[in-house]
Amino acid sequence: MRIGIISDTHSLLDDASDMPAQILDAFRGVDLIIHCGDLDTLGVLDWLETVAPVLAVRGYPDPNEDGDRLAESTRVVQAEGLSIGVIHDIAWPGIRVRLESFFEFPDRPFDAVMRSKWGQPVDVIAFGDTHEEIVAYYEGVLLVNPGSPTKPGLRHGAGELGTVAVLEVRRGVATVELIKLPGLL
Repeated sequence: MRIGIISDTHSLLDDASDMPAQILDAFRGVDLIIHCGDLDTLGVLDWLETVAPVLAVRGYPDPNEDGDRLAESTRVVQAEGLSIGVIHDIAWPGIRVRLESFFEFPDRPFDAVMRSKWGQPVDVIAFGDTHEEIVAYYEGVLLVNPGSPTKPGLRHGAGELGTVAVLEVRRGVATVELIKLPGLL
């Protein structure tokens, strides 16, 4: 199973027509897209659904939506026997995890941290908020922040598009590829 992961799109237009087509190109052939929040308009979800089904969590400025597509703050997605915990800001809700230039996990079992956020341990954590792409492991859990495709962090040059990620789950094993989008904003 291939899953596109995106965050921090910050669309300014209701129909998401300001989103770069390179995002859809990067996600062609995925089975599902996970949006980790800060979409700003629901049109982003509709736009992404032209490629694959979408499950999302709300970021700080995001509108509400009835139904299952957009969760309030966290959700767990099942994929080929793995649990993916989705959250916008890894610091909230639940036990606080700090992220500066490195992760700072609280002095308690990581299982308790995950239970405070998702009600269960997860195999993969997909999160956003920082606009910086991150792939890391902590106590056997894969942590993925796809960065922002439209407002990339400091690692990118002025005017460049940012990144998205594709998670591949095969036989209970997850691998991730960060995709630098070609072109300019």
